[in-house]
Amino acid sequence: MKLRLLVVGRGSRELSDFEDRFIERLKPFAPCQVVELPEGRGKQVSQRKQEEAKQILKHAAAGFVLFDERGSLNSSKQWAGFLSTLSGDAQQDFVIGGADGISDEVRRAAGACWSLSKLTLPHQLVRAVVLEQLYRGFTIIQGHPYHRV
Repeated sequence: MKLRLLVVGRGSRELSDFEDRFIERLKPFAPCQVVELPEGRGKQVSQRKQEEAKQILKHAAAGFVLFDERGSLNSSKQWAGFLSTLSGDAQQDFVIGGADGISDEVRRAAGACWSLSKLTLPHQLVRAVVLEQLYRGFTIIQGHPYHRV
């Protein structure tokens, strides 16, 4: 299985070590790649969302999981359940939009729409949280002591 985290915009220097640590930890379970997509350059929010939507839909594989504030809230164990359904040669994409949010077109194309919190989070922080939760999900599947309840 291969994992890709498609993100609009660049990551944070302050969080890059954290991200790298979890990308490394994920390797025994599934290789994970972070793909940074360009932010929209339009003057209007709607233009920027449209430009970003084109990039997302160009790169994201069918069935991608979109992170959006309107999505369903899932526990770490539910993430693990989802990961356990993926086949050995599958590629699963996870999409994090830009600072202006996601277009309805992307939301409709997503295979699933998840929320991390009712809080509005900066997309740089969302990257870090998603990578950690992916690792946590795999450790739950393996019965590894990383996940404590």
